[in-house]
Amino acid sequence: MLLVKTYLASSKIHGIGLFAGQNIKKGKKTWGYTAGFDSALNPQKVKRMPQSLRDFIYTYASLSMTSHKYILGNDNVRFTNHSTSPNLEAVKIKGEVEKIARAKRDIKKGEELTIDYRTFDKEDATGDKGYLN
Repeated sequence: MLLVKTYLASSKIHGIGLFAGQNIKKGKKTWGYTAGFDSALNPQKVKRMPQSLRDFIYTYASLSMTSHKYILGNDNVRFTNHSTSPNLEAVKIKGEVEKIARAKRDIKKGEELTIDYRTFDKEDATGDKGYLN
């Protein structure tokens, strides 16, 4: 669940992006998995879902390096674009079920929030997909 104010707008990176709706200090937790709000989906069950649902999950969820489940943030976090020089980082924190996202540096209101998908998504970890460059 997003823990900071954000908004959606056109992205220079790709399509729609997630933007900071407030100034965010370095180290501030911006997203964390929230049971009962976000979804953790078993990959075997996802394979048996109708194609339209699988397409949505494969597009917007990440395959967790921690739980090995598809994690679907049920808010606008899914519009966070990839960057090789992101302003957010995915880190494992003691007591958290999944990696959290936190600010790598101070982020100004109006900046697009970006993260390196390769640091938390098992399917992107190899870096062999075109959009990861």
